[in-house]
Amino acid sequence: MSLKLVFRIFAVVQLINALGFGLFSNTFLEMAGFTVTDSLITLSQAMGTALLGFGVIAWRSLDIAGDSLSAYGQVFGIVNSLFVLLIGYHILSGQIAGPTAYGNMVATIVLAALFFTQSKK
Repeated sequence: MSLKLVFRIFAVVQLINALGFGLFSNTFLEMAGFTVTDSLITLSQAMGTALLGFGVIAWRSLDIAGDSLSAYGQVFGIVNSLFVLLIGYHILSGQIAGPTAYGNMVATIVLAALFFTQSKK
């Protein structure tokens, strides 16, 4: 698997999360165990927009990074690792659960590992 493919997969995962948080906020949040309020939906839509932006950055990094793609991959690995810690904390503390939380945890762990391993080549 190439680092370029990891960036593309990451961008698609971010798009899926962006759609979930942005357009299907109520369902996505309930699947994570949240009590949904209007304020939480507003925050969820903002999160969806941020994830969409992150996905666009990942997709475009392939064209922008040039010879620095490996360094970009390491940065994306670090950011994914931070999300692993945050999601893990939220799961362990009982703040989130369900398919949304566990699915994102697994995807984020896999992507962090792929960014690190493929950036070393």
